[in-house]
Amino acid sequence: MSNDILEQESLVIGVLLNNADLFTECDLQPSDFSSVEHRQYYECVQKAAAKNNLNPFEAREIFRNETGVGSDLMLDYSTNSLWVKREQFLSFVERIKKESHKNKALMITSDLIENLQKGNTDYIGEAISNLMNVNKADEKYDHSFDDVGEMVLNACDRAYKGETGAVKTGFADIDERLGGWHPSDLVIIAARPAMGKTAFMVNSFLKADASVGVISAEQGAEQIGVRSVCIEGGVNHQNFRRARMDDGEFDRFEKGLTEFKMMKSRIFDKPAPTIMEVEKVARQWVFKHGVKAIYIDYAQRLGHENTKLNPVERNSDIAKRLKELARTLNVPVIALAQVNRQCESRADRRPMMGDIADASAYEKEADVIFTLYRDEVYDDETPDKGVIEAIFEKNRHGSTGMVKLRWVGQFMQVNDFNQYEYNQDQVDDGAGYYG
Repeated sequence: MSNDILEQESLVIGVLLNNADLFTECDLQPSDFSSVEHRQYYECVQKAAAKNNLNPFEAREIFRNETGVGSDLMLDYSTNSLWVKREQFLSFVERIKKESHKNKALMITSDLIENLQKGNTDYIGEAISNLMNVNKADEKYDHSFDDVGEMVLNACDRAYKGETGAVKTGFADIDERLGGWHPSDLVIIAARPAMGKTAFMVNSFLKADASVGVISAEQGAEQIGVRSVCIEGGVNHQNFRRARMDDGEFDRFEKGLTEFKMMKSRIFDKPAPTIMEVEKVARQWVFKHGVKAIYIDYAQRLGHENTKLNPVERNSDIAKRLKELARTLNVPVIALAQVNRQCESRADRRPMMGDIADASAYEKEADVIFTLYRDEVYDDETPDKGVIEAIFEKNRHGSTGMVKLRWVGQFMQVNDFNQYEYNQDQVDDGAGYYG
């Protein structure tokens, strides 16, 4: 460590001992100081400030009580810093913070190199996370109501200008209810098999107005791609699989393929990736490719790097980290989830929030939870053929309730309810394929 930085640390401590009012303008932590002695002195400064009695003698007394050592060095720091003006003090604080960041980054990098030399590649993800959090430690978390009021005013201004940063869900009625997929939100979309979870996800990201990332833990990239192109082009999926597309369908297929390839989006299709792998990929997507929303198919397929955790601990940690990922990267994370079979034994088979597998973990962490239901899966004679219900069980941004969408089975399309006039004659034998 240089004598220059040590001198500036001593001056910062001295200024605070002389002027308690400046303590509120100093965002340093003890770990930012380069010497053990200065860290101890700064802790004494913090404790004296907490007692509303910040002065050289109180700080010296705290130091003596905690260490058993009598030292007049803090009195010297106080005397030697009398010449320092506020602007100089703030510049010293900034210099100390930058030096601290550099040292912490060097330490993390050094640990990474050491682990790699030992063949421990598991540390890579942790190192990336630690490096990202070096600057995060400086974020201000203590706010006055006056400051928060300004934040609210700015949020209102952004909302009226259409600059909320929300990504369109692809469905007008859901956008009306939620205002889109909001940055930092964790959204859980749950349903029984055959209800159209994956189809809903694909339709949503195809209609999004932003670059997205898709974590497909269940299906490969090619399968997701085929679904996407068929949906985008309005191509019967079964005709594609059986190589029976007519000229019109083939033209629509080519158009859908072109539009799909033009989307600046990503797919990660490793089977059952760990939550740490998801975090790593998501960070790369956001910072390298400008991804604005993360879709996950599906939450219960994610693994955990700690194989010793029991299922409850594992799912609780995964749910918590998905929410933290959304907040840290400031993007919405939209995760599909399975629903337990028990809902099928009820007279009303519509799933509820408590039916989600490992429900408690997601009930606590999610900002929005809704389930999907199609009555025609259970009742061939239902009057609600071609209807998919999005049933909002939790919504931190507004009301709960149900939104109807239109399900077009032959194309695996989910549309706004009034956008597509349902016609049973249009539904051929491909309509039985559900997502």
